[in-house]
Amino acid sequence: MMYKSRNGQYVTAGVQGTPSMRMNVRSNVRLPDSEAGACLYDAAQKPFYAETVTERRRMPITISLNSALIFLCLLFVIFGAMTLSRTVRKAAIAKDITAMEEAIQKTQLSNAALALEVAEARDMARIGFAATHKLFMEDAADAETKAVHAPDTRPFGEVPAATVSTMKTGSR
Repeated sequence: MMYKSRNGQYVTAGVQGTPSMRMNVRSNVRLPDSEAGACLYDAAQKPFYAETVTERRRMPITISLNSALIFLCLLFVIFGAMTLSRTVRKAAIAKDITAMEEAIQKTQLSNAALALEVAEARDMARIGFAATHKLFMEDAADAETKAVHAPDTRPFGEVPAATVSTMKTGSR
């Protein structure tokens, strides 16, 4: 049943979707007895109605419930697999970082131990002790020096660039 409200809009009697919502009517709807009260109009004026109805069949795009559920399940499986693969990749990266940090610490400890060994090996007292007792070397200041003369072995006519005036002595 339809009646006219005080604002001039047509509303439906009974249960409505939303209170004070306008009624939606398509352009090709013909209401029965819509000409009620037509006698109040002039003879030349007729109420409007569509003489020809154009058929526009716009069927709404729908899918079945089973298809929608299968599609949603596929989406959940795909996104779950993507999340799982990303988590596995992050765990592998974290494991690699931890292994690299441990290798860096191990290398730093090894470098510190080698630095101590080098410092001990450079100790002049230890070097002098090892030279005199293990290798039976003498101190250069206490050593007896002997002059060595080499014969002139140059070909005839060549003059040496510089004549050696002093003799070098020592171990090196």
